[in-house]
Amino acid sequence: MRDSEKLLFTDQSLAESIRNSNQGVFELVFNYYYSGLVVYADQIIKNTSVSEDIVQSVFLKLWETRATLEIRSFRSYFIQCVKNKCIDYIRTQQVKQRFDNQAVESGQIVFEDDLWTKNELNELVENAIGELPPRCREIFWMSRYENLKISEIADKLDISKRTVETQISKALKILRVKLIDYISLFIFYFFS
Repeated sequence: MRDSEKLLFTDQSLAESIRNSNQGVFELVFNYYYSGLVVYADQIIKNTSVSEDIVQSVFLKLWETRATLEIRSFRSYFIQCVKNKCIDYIRTQQVKQRFDNQAVESGQIVFEDDLWTKNELNELVENAIGELPPRCREIFWMSRYENLKISEIADKLDISKRTVETQISKALKILRVKLIDYISLFIFYFFS
């Protein structure tokens, strides 16, 4: 049997275990690929924090869709997913930049209603964050508002990087559910 066939078999058996909700195998795959994928994304994005978020979202999507998982090569799968997420991010940034440039060129002014809506959204987000479990809230706050890296949070709280990543993913999932009715406004006001 050739090495490529062994790798194919190994990836397929790992995929089968993940499909069967084996968290240990998922963590093994995560630990093996995570740092390399962050480096790969960072070569495209040039922002480590964004790169970490992109890679985490790829793993979160993998876990959420595990029941229908059909992977022959994790390396190829992850590289393609991360590349696509990076391209999406770059496109979003380009649209944002065009919008900002047009607003400046046309002399648009922010209306009070827009400020009120943004303040209301800020309050909704802060309330949703306040409802997170204490440790989850603390880790999420350090990540998003203090701009600490995963390794810095882990060192500061004396916990594993994996625990930090899990808590951030948990926070994002909870916030996504709590703010589902406001998600389009949230994206427009906070990422444009």
